[in-house]
Amino acid sequence: MDNGFVLCQGVDVDGADRLGSYIVTEKDGFTGSLSAELIPMAVDAFLKNVPEPVFFFLELPEDLDDYAVYYLDNCTREVAFAVMERFGELLVQDGVSRFGLGSNKTGDELYIKDYQEFMLYTEKPQLYQKALSKLGAEVTADRKKAEFLGDLISKKNEGTLTAVEFNGETVFDIPTVLEDAGMYRSEN
Repeated sequence: MDNGFVLCQGVDVDGADRLGSYIVTEKDGFTGSLSAELIPMAVDAFLKNVPEPVFFFLELPEDLDDYAVYYLDNCTREVAFAVMERFGELLVQDGVSRFGLGSNKTGDELYIKDYQEFMLYTEKPQLYQKALSKLGAEVTADRKKAEFLGDLISKKNEGTLTAVEFNGETVFDIPTVLEDAGMYRSEN
């Protein structure tokens, strides 16, 4: 296990430095909590193995309880890699957005959530097991052995999520930039 859990720029939780990165194996995939430098590696591992066509989604807060969801559907892996090349650092470092990728064909989905937690849904975990094990995170089947950032949050240690800016852009610019490529807002 890697000592020294690195927070994303837009995430702040006291006590994070004593955590490690974890991947918890489950019946329908994996959950976990990853140090900032491992998140792009997890996305890369997922994209290299997910069946095409793929989709990219982005959740942006509208207020305290609601998120607007944007999709870029039916892409090749190359398009998804290009989106991550262009916006990956911003997406990973931002604290207020959530994002993910998935397969339009199989429904496999990687969801990067608040406080550096992730969920990978799949009916075929073996597709991703080897790639995820190379991240250096501790792999366990027992969720009680894994401590996530969210586990540290309490009334005394609330944690904060903030928006970040890279090269004059925030995550709120992504839907406009990708509109010509077909990104749309979900009406659900």
